[in-house]
Parts: sequence; structure tokens; C-alpha cells
Amino acid sequence: MYYTRHLNLPRRAAILCLAMLMTACGSESTAASNTAQGNAAMSAAASAQPTARPQAAPAAMALPIEQGIYGDVERGSCVRARRAFFYDGTNYGYVSPAEPGWNDTAYFEINRIARVGPPARGSDFYDYYRGYTLVWTTENAGAEEDILGIKAEGNGRIRSIAVSSGPKGDMFSEETFQKCSFAQLSPRMQAAIRAERPQLAGGTAPAGSAGGSASLPVPVAPFNIRPGHYIPVGAACGTTSDMIFYYDGRRAGWIDLSPFAANRMEPVVSARRRGADWVVDAMTGETLHVQAADKITVGDPNTGVETMRWCPANEVRASARAN
Repeated sequence: MYYTRHLNLPRRAAILCLAMLMTACGSESTAASNTAQGNAAMSAAASAQPTARPQAAPAAMALPIEQGIYGDVERGSCVRARRAFFYDGTNYGYVSPAEPGWNDTAYFEINRIARVGPPARGSDFYDYYRGYTLVWTTENAGAEEDILGIKAEGNGRIRSIAVSSGPKGDMFSEETFQKCSFAQLSPRMQAAIRAERPQLAGGTAPAGSAGGSASLPVPVAPFNIRPGHYIPVGAACGTTSDMIFYYDGRRAGWIDLSPFAANRMEPVVSARRRGADWVVDAMTGETLHVQAADKITVGDPNTGVETMRWCPANEVRASARAN
């Protein structure tokens, strides 16, 4: 029996501490002593960012489907689609609009493609993935399961599958989508796409928004990420029910449901480098891993991992803004 499940990390409520235990190695050094290394990391991270007009991926990286937006077929038409898949040549992702009684907040996810290829003969899930092109992202480039498999089915339809092992046997996430023009989508879906990925609508991002290049703050040391607020990738920038990670180059810390409090922030001078990660709290073991200039993963050994994205301050709830 097939069933659908969301394969990315779950978004947790604000009361939970967000964290991750990163596999790391190497000696520790202070943030100050790693300025040169940090500047190099900033350059690499900035060059890896998606742009408002993404370049076509090399043939070896391209998916076997047309670029564009695809609506789920569960409800039969593009205008009634509650979930959309998109592919822009460099990234793929998902969008679900906010709908009363269905989704309280809009959901948006973007994944940068690291490599693509056929399933390996003899692999555990080869028979399930046969006929699909596998897509690894920058987050799961070394994984062997929960990899997206995708193929074109004709008539503008595509099918995706991901397989993993579980205590009761192999588990499947399988979806079918149909090609849709932006104009064919519901007003709610169009609004969700415009808010987070306006280039898919044929437009450009408003100044200061995460999707555009204008007015974006420059990444700052020592973490070499954009200063400001980081929200779980599954949440809207204006979420009122999720923990928010804040960083401005001098201090970093968590904002819960209460207003921003400077005394809850910790000076980043105390952060230490450990391999590719930063240990931001030696007592709890909390670490920060930089994926890109506007995307991080944080966590500790007890509460797991959380991937977070940068959001403009004017889109974050007013009480969470720094003072």
C-alpha cells in the first residue's frame, strides 16, 4: 500500500528548542582566529546562491522534465491544486498556499540540485527507482535513501517517488503532478509563489525580499551568513508559532513567542570552529552549519536538527525584530 509522507525535517512548534548534532572533525579555534577561513567560506556560499534568473543547469545536472510549475493531480485541475512542484533548472521545490481548514500557513521549500543520475544497479531500492532519474540536493548529496526520483509521464505529467526503509518494511512517498501555467493556478497559490519565488510568476522580487538581489544585507563574519532572522524552511517568514534564530555578526540566539530580548543573545566571539561547523553553545553542544549565505542548519544532540532560511526583517512578526 502506497502512502505519502513528507520526507524533509518536520517543522516544530516554537516552544521546542531547534538544534542538531553535526558530524564534525578537526581542531577547535576561536571565531576570531578563523577570519580568513570564514571569508573564504562566505565567498563560496555566496557564489552558490540561486539568483532571481537562475542559469540552466549543465546537462549532467538537468532533470528529465520541462522547467516550470506542476500542480498536484489529487483534485483534478491546476486551479484546484493544493500543492505545487517547481523546477527552474537549478533548484526544485514545493509550494502549498494557506487555506482555512487545510493549511494554516503557506508552505514553501526549495532544494538546490547537487547531482542527478540513474539508480545504481544492486542498490537496496533499485527496483523501486528503475525508470526514474534520482536527484540529490546539497543537503543529502551523500545519502542512499529518501532520494527524490522523478520522471516524465507524457501529457505534461510527472511522477516523483522517494523510498526509505522502516521498522515495518519499505516506505514510499509518491506523487503525480501536471504542468500548469502560473495563470492557471488559484489566487492563493499564485500569492504564495509571488511571496517566495516571484521569478516563477515571470516577475522579480520586491526590494528587500529574500527572492531578489536588491537591498539584501551582505553576509558578515564570523559565520559569513546574512545578518538577521532565520525561520524554519517549512514556515512562512511571518510565522507566530516557530522559534526564530537571530544573528547580526556580534550576537546570536533564539527568539521564542516572546518579544526580542537582547539579554537572551550570546556574543558570537565565544563561538568556536569545529570542522565545517560552529559550536555556538559549548554547554548544550548546539552547533551551526552554514549551507549557504542565507541558509543554515542548527541543532544539538538531544533535540535533532532544523534547517532554517533567512527572512527580511520587514516580513518577520514585529515583536521579533531586534532592538
